[in-house]
Amino acid sequence: MQLEEIEIKFLLYQILAIAVIWTGMAFFFSKMDELSKIIFYVVTSWLLFLIVIFVKQIINKRNNPK
Repeated sequence: MQLEEIEIKFLLYQILAIAVIWTGMAFFFSKMDELSKIIFYVVTSWLLFLIVIFVKQIINKRNNPK
């Protein structure tokens, strides 16, 4: 298994874990106070960042097959 495949799998597992946490937080969004909402926005930003990095890795892998 190549290093790129390991990186892609790691990103995918991290995205899935953060998505589960984000879903749980979104379910209780209406009951959150201001600090909880800030944490929710930080988790949302991290999830979007991971998705962008994941897509970039996939595109790079397709454009540069080894």
